[in-house]
Amino acid sequence: MKNRIVTILFLVAVAFSGITGLFSVVNADNDTYSYTFYNGNTSGNIAGRAKLSDSDVYVHQISGPALKYKVQGSKTGTTWSNRSSQLTLHSGYQAYIENSVYDHKEKKARLHLVRTTTAYTNTTGYWDPNL
Repeated sequence: MKNRIVTILFLVAVAFSGITGLFSVVNADNDTYSYTFYNGNTSGNIAGRAKLSDSDVYVHQISGPALKYKVQGSKTGTTWSNRSSQLTLHSGYQAYIENSVYDHKEKKARLHLVRTTTAYTNTTGYWDPNL
């Protein structure tokens, strides 16, 4: 009797794990890139990365003063165009920035950063152009 109950519980667990897998979302490109911005500078850019879909750009600011973020796009990596509105983000917050990089058939995306205050310290965080 005890073996039968254990077997039934095992089968129920297997069934539920299979059902859960049907509804799971898997992100094929789950790379996030770290960035550092020195707030003694007025503005700066984060190195461009491949833009693989029309998804939003993910930004997670970990530390430092608030920054203004814009997503820029480029076909060649030499000339960059603004492809989002500007977003101000504070430390500890995450955001998804809607952009039109992929719509303009541009292969690369980057973050353009503008300081909100002069501070001789770094702002750090993570970002992903394809999340």
